[in-house]
Amino acid sequence: MSFAAAVLLVALSSSSVAAAPWTAVVRVTSEEDGALLARVRGQSSDLAVRLEPSPGMPWSGTPAEQWRAAEQLAARHQARAVLWFVREGHEVRVLVAELQGRHLFTRAAGLGETPGSLEWSAGAEALALAARSALRAVEAGAPLGEVVETVPSHGDVPGGASEQTVTAMLHRPNAGPSVPEPSARAERPMRRWWLSVGGHAALDGYTRAGHQGLSLGAGGQPGRARLRAQLLAGWPSRLRDARTEVTLGQYAASLWAGLPWALAERLDVEAGLGLGVVGFRRHTAALAPEVKAAPPGTMLAMLLGSELRARWRLAARVGVEASVSAEVLLGRPELRYAVDGNFVSRGDGWAVRPRLGLALVVFP
Repeated sequence: MSFAAAVLLVALSSSSVAAAPWTAVVRVTSEEDGALLARVRGQSSDLAVRLEPSPGMPWSGTPAEQWRAAEQLAARHQARAVLWFVREGHEVRVLVAELQGRHLFTRAAGLGETPGSLEWSAGAEALALAARSALRAVEAGAPLGEVVETVPSHGDVPGGASEQTVTAMLHRPNAGPSVPEPSARAERPMRRWWLSVGGHAALDGYTRAGHQGLSLGAGGQPGRARLRAQLLAGWPSRLRDARTEVTLGQYAASLWAGLPWALAERLDVEAGLGLGVVGFRRHTAALAPEVKAAPPGTMLAMLLGSELRARWRLAARVGVEASVSAEVLLGRPELRYAVDGNFVSRGDGWAVRPRLGLALVVFP
């Protein structure tokens, strides 16, 4: 009886050890990587692994240097494995590195260029299933893939295996590990372009309600950063007192650069900076006989801004974007009366104005 209890205790202990939570770090370098991570999470939900994303730039250098980068990332997070994706044309490769036993597993699948499409989804599910198999093997203590030789920082590997030998091993096809040679196509995230249309509202200090209007934008992500051009058109505001009624219109053109710092399958957050120009169009109507209205005029001011932008992808080609920004205006106009040769200010607006925006984003 005691022997059976001991066997049962050992079995329960082994089960609890196998189910103990452990960490695998996932390198996320693009929106596509974030979407693939979500697929891997779904397929691996029955495992005890915690998939911890690590946003950053794609790893560069030789395959041996990329392996060392995976080792360093695992050490920072105290992880048993590191997972990352590499796109090569229409193929995406998933790599799982198990660090203690120095095993590297890889599989490739054909994925279309548009996440959410039928072709992309089929390939993504195949990669997620392959990644789950590798993670399950790590969890069970029998990692898949080939053993990576110890690679020093410089020179040859002890025992006669050179870094070129390690590179050749890492480049074997799907039956074994594969880390591609660094190239412009392999290292950059997938290119994305989009158009946006929406509305905006800002407090400018000229009126209590500020000004509101339409926004048009176009942008792209040629690398890690996002670039965007934006046009704003505000509905004219009317400033009225006992002497005059001033109609003030505002229009802006600006360029923005942002860096995504939180990536998920459908949601990401971006912080950016912008530079542009704002045009103020003024028209004055006299309301008192002793007042002489100045002719209509236009003045330009320089815009410097910072913003925080969140994007929610509703479908493969459609998303919604919300933004909040703080804009500094240099050279903004001041509305004034000329009385007996002296200027009397009627308002010059705020030097810093907050702005909110909401837009529909379309990915062509």
